[in-house]
Amino acid sequence: MNAYAYESLEKEQRILIVDDEPAIRMTIEEMLKPLGCKIMHAGNGDEAIDIIKENDVDLVILDVLMPGRHGFYVCSAIREVEKGRHIPILMITAVYTKMKFYFQAKDSGADAYMVKPFKMDALLDKVGKLLRIAV
Repeated sequence: MNAYAYESLEKEQRILIVDDEPAIRMTIEEMLKPLGCKIMHAGNGDEAIDIIKENDVDLVILDVLMPGRHGFYVCSAIREVEKGRHIPILMITAVYTKMKFYFQAKDSGADAYMVKPFKMDALLDKVGKLLRIAV
């Protein structure tokens, strides 16, 4: 694990986890506990956009494959919201065989991309780097 991922942050960071599977949201939240961040949850893209409009969010962790609007659409929609233009977005997916997803994530405005399942160390490292960008 990278030491900086556990450095004390000047302000409480707020992370929005967007995934249609509550168990996955809870697992990611549990993995992020060492960072001491405030965690918010959204079960779909519309919920996520509403949360971003009403709250300060420092990082979005966004699933690609969700019923209704997929993560690429949601990522682009977040970028259209005033408060969402500069929030780092980490897109996650369980589909690891499609390299095109990586490029679609970048094209839709994502800052980073990870394939599930991922190890806690890798998630903390990626989130730590993205939060430093947002601070």
